[in-house]
Amino acid sequence: MEFTADISDHLGRCIARIGTDQLWQGVHDLVATAVPHQMGAAFVYADQDPPVRIFDSEGNAQRDELHQILANIGYMISPYYNGLIRTGAGSGFYPIDQVAPDEFRKSEYFEVYYGRKLVEDEGMFLCRVDENITLVFMVERHKETELFSQDELDALRNLHPVVFSLISRHVALTGLGEIMSPESRANRTAFREVTEKFGTKILSARERDVAMLILRGHSSKSAARILEISPETERVHRRRLYTRLGISSHSELFWLFLQASDYLNPNTGNDPLLDFLRDKKPEVLPRPR
Repeated sequence: MEFTADISDHLGRCIARIGTDQLWQGVHDLVATAVPHQMGAAFVYADQDPPVRIFDSEGNAQRDELHQILANIGYMISPYYNGLIRTGAGSGFYPIDQVAPDEFRKSEYFEVYYGRKLVEDEGMFLCRVDENITLVFMVERHKETELFSQDELDALRNLHPVVFSLISRHVALTGLGEIMSPESRANRTAFREVTEKFGTKILSARERDVAMLILRGHSSKSAARILEISPETERVHRRRLYTRLGISSHSELFWLFLQASDYLNPNTGNDPLLDFLRDKKPEVLPRPR
């Protein structure tokens, strides 16, 4: 990547904005100058709790709604969350195709979350600020543009130390304010704990494992490999969970997953899927004996 006068100018502006809310737009402009892209967003993860969005370059209602779904329950099936955040991956730049499952781009999740955002390709600067806080900065290309080339991905990787330094210094100065308050973190932890109960009262442990892998975009072969079972056994579990939930496709499972998010209630701690089925599809539940 050539360090041009424009990049130098944007870097200087970023340094001047450290400690202010204007830093995020500055980082977006800096990266877009080095490697063209149209959209960007930043999120904070505290430990493995749901993300909090702190910046979005577009700020429209569609993206607001989709990012809220991500924060409520969608993060559970996000390739980045499962492939990087939960596993403790180190700081760096990660293209979506490096961490996503084999059939991710065919999944309902990709079609809905990325399709409605009009995103064709994406990468993430992952910045592990300390043992508790991870800040991520997304770079997104519009549907009407091409995928990032290998040269562009290499340039983004080379830019990561600069992005990491800017973000780390900013967090050291600001502490991220209310986002990291004990009350805010306790609320997100409570939501994570109830979200993790999704399906536990209606599906067997193995069926739930298969359901989550399907939602993330894994093929039967890929899911079977992760679960250390045969593809044939994985398909048996898939048929059983579809029958148990009264559905017949991956698409229906995805929308069931999203609809159940309306039943997340940290006060009760109930399985949101069970509460949803009791209210909307009681016919699929076993009859009490």
